[in-house]
Amino acid sequence: MNKYTRLGKNTALVFLGNAGSKFIGLLMLPFYTRWLSIEDYGLTDIITVYVTFLIGIVTCCIGESLFIFPKSQKKEIQKKYFSSATSFCLSMLLLTGLIFLAIEFVLKQLQIQNSFSQNIWLIYFMLVSNVIQQISQQFVRSIDKIVIYSTTGIVLTFATALFAFIFIPCWGVKGYVLSIILANTCSSIYSFIFSRSYSYFSFKDNNLQALVSMLKYSVPLIPNGIMWWLVNALNRPVMETYLGFHDMGIFAVANKFPGILTVIFGVFGTSWQISVIEEFGKDGYCIFYNKILRLVFTLLAIVLMLLTLFSKVVISIFATSDFYEAWQYIPFLTFGVLFSNIAGFAGTNFSATRESKYYFYSSIWGAIVAIIMNFVFIPLLGIWGACISVIFSFFMMAVCRIWYSWKYVKIADIQFYIILLLFLVIMMVLYVKEVNPIIIASVCILMMYYLYIHEKDILFMIVSRVKSKMKFRD
Repeated sequence: MNKYTRLGKNTALVFLGNAGSKFIGLLMLPFYTRWLSIEDYGLTDIITVYVTFLIGIVTCCIGESLFIFPKSQKKEIQKKYFSSATSFCLSMLLLTGLIFLAIEFVLKQLQIQNSFSQNIWLIYFMLVSNVIQQISQQFVRSIDKIVIYSTTGIVLTFATALFAFIFIPCWGVKGYVLSIILANTCSSIYSFIFSRSYSYFSFKDNNLQALVSMLKYSVPLIPNGIMWWLVNALNRPVMETYLGFHDMGIFAVANKFPGILTVIFGVFGTSWQISVIEEFGKDGYCIFYNKILRLVFTLLAIVLMLLTLFSKVVISIFATSDFYEAWQYIPFLTFGVLFSNIAGFAGTNFSATRESKYYFYSSIWGAIVAIIMNFVFIPLLGIWGACISVIFSFFMMAVCRIWYSWKYVKIADIQFYIILLLFLVIMMVLYVKEVNPIIIASVCILMMYYLYIHEKDILFMIVSRVKSKMKFRD
């Protein structure tokens, strides 16, 4: 099986399980917006943001190590890594619970009332379920149980929908959080049993040397995780302070649709990371890397164009009329996610070389931009200020990661990417300004013609391979 076929097969398997769990938030959006007010939906978003921030700190990002270190090792060694990482995470969750008790006491004494203090235990138990789910899935992926990994995602998808329908109408925000906790728990149990991960866990297999080696790789990722959070999520607490939960709810709904790009890349990125680790340093890696980068960027650009042109339609379908104004923010938030995905693509080189410091170096520049722009532009421009911050902070991160990975692999034909970005910017601005649709259509046609001229070789290759597969089956 060659590297392209293996990448495609892994991507397809991961997509089956991962896409559903990612798309469920979008597919359930009509239900969420019906039973949750704009303010309540904004609250669920910031609870998720707090959990995202804490998960890397509490686990010391050891989930990343749990994918890399046990891979291709003997079972005896894999048991040491899995047992050590799991025991470490359980201990850290217990410690976090004690810290939360102390924090709750202090906040009550100081009479501090905000979204964190009022929902501290919802945040904690959602954190616990997310950590367990992440650890189980990362290890399953590491030991090449990709089918179980995919099936677990399907279980997570259906469990999330089922529990949401049961609990949200009764308990609102609490029901939303409870549905996620129960869904994560069910999927983790399924993964643990059917992948036979339980056979890899034993307290006697806890190994200090294995734990230290994993932490040496993962601990430098903590600052990177914090910086990534500052880039991607600092805008929520700032919006809570300056704008309130109403605007946060509008922003949260608008931000759901750029998640399509995140899903597309996230599913691919899971398989891409495997391919980079396997192919890095081999002859032809640079050509392989550039071909995939160009294909990924092209697909992301096309999805961005479609999301822009149909933003009004999708809002009308997936959300109630109270959220309609969110359509105008979708194109620009999606544009920011495009840069986020390219940053993730370039960053896989650092996993292959185990130089996680470059994750931090690039993320800190993005975080600096995010901090400055969030506190300057959100009070002045409201939701538009948050959109501007997302675009420029992720752009800075992407540029930095490309720069740091340049010594490993150089990007070919940079002008192709620059021209395509210009097409996208022009199209988005014209659409949001609601200019003549003929002008917008003309820009889109020119962009697609430009893509056809420059990507027809790849297009023909894909079509020919699909035809050959179909003939082979016949």
